[in-house]
Amino acid sequence: MLAASEIGDGAVLDLGIGSGLVAEAVLQALPDAQLFGIDFSNAMLDLARERLSPFGSRVLLRSHDLSDPDAIDLPPLRYKAAFSIQTMHHLSDTEKAAAFAWTAAVIDPGGLVVVIDRVKVDQPLFQDWAVVWRGVDSKTPRTYANHVEELTQAGDRPALLQDQLAWMTAAGLDACCLHLYGNRAVLVGRKPR
Repeated sequence: MLAASEIGDGAVLDLGIGSGLVAEAVLQALPDAQLFGIDFSNAMLDLARERLSPFGSRVLLRSHDLSDPDAIDLPPLRYKAAFSIQTMHHLSDTEKAAAFAWTAAVIDPGGLVVVIDRVKVDQPLFQDWAVVWRGVDSKTPRTYANHVEELTQAGDRPALLQDQLAWMTAAGLDACCLHLYGNRAVLVGRKPR
């Protein structure tokens, strides 16, 4: 999606860069683009710096917690796209909404936002989800209480799919879910021109 989005020599935001694995693929696919990545973990940023060192000045990294996006020291670039892979579920719902609003504000008109992350499964549908997800992960919890306990221990706070799409829409993005499997979703937003 990013390669088809006419980013050219613009910049891409990586919100939760981790080890830089996805950023590396993005930079390879977009040979003229710059990438600005943030992560709250200095250990992950060290891994990303090492992995992305061949891209030189095309990469800018900062240590920052996405729970306070307005405080990010954002380099003055033309942001054509932003992506977040398996990061948003660590934020509270209020923080997720704020992160979507901030992202929509900093990308250029026509910009693309891609979020691949967990979505919440509520208790009334837990058993139905578990039937599907056991085909992927045999260690799927047997009860909703076990599921919530696992999420809590991992520091995960996924939000409902419909809530995330509503926050993206409230941020001014045209938004939809392009793919959903179990509790993993590909959410896409496009800032109107």
